Amino acid sequence: ASMLELLSHPNTDIVAAIVEILQELTDVDVLHESTEGAEKLIDCLQEQKITKLLVTNCLERFDESVKEESDAVHNIMGIFENLTEFRTDMCIEIAEQGLLAWILKRLKVKQYDANKLYCSEIVSILIQSTNENRILLGELDGIDILLQQLAIYKKHDPSGDEEKEYMENLFNCLCSSLLAKENRSNFLKGEGCQLMNLMLREKKLSRNGALK
Repeated sequence: ASMLELLSHPNTDIVAAIVEILQELTDVDVLHESTEGAEKLIDCLQEQKITKLLVTNCLERFDESVKEESDAVHNIMGIFENLTEFRTDMCIEIAEQGLLAWILKRLKVKQYDANKLYCSEIVSILIQSTNENRILLGELDGIDILLQQLAIYKKHDPSGDEEKEYMENLFNCLCSSLLAKENRSNFLKGEGCQLMNLMLREKKLSRNGALK
């Protein structure tokens, strides 16, 4: 609890340092060294509403043009990946406490970077087996955001392997989200079918994802 209080410290260097410690504490290999200790740690983090703290006090405050703060955003994604891998039932709680909304906003940033790739991976984790999160994604205009991001690759291929992975993650997220019938009308309204057809015709790397 004392450490988590520092997440609201005005000095972002201190906040970034605490984030790095939390990322190391929640490392999956470390957690598996002591299941009992890991359960106690995660119970405490949940009681303190760790997701809300990280989103409100860190993600919404960090300036990613500063390398240390950009690294801290990456570490926060690592914390959420660790928590959901160790305790999959946290996916709903994590999404509802603001992370999914923040990530969807972050995906709208035009420039591609490593944090954008990590964000796409976290969305995939949050919605791949949790229908509640698929519905939440739809309510947050997530279908339109995914389609807008994928439209970039209609006529242009990703610039490298990492960006290709990002594009594939977006397609996986779109496929997962459409398992919730509530999202299918949004896909149709957002002209998703037309976009997929255009991708098929353009014969770029996005073709495989569109067919899927």
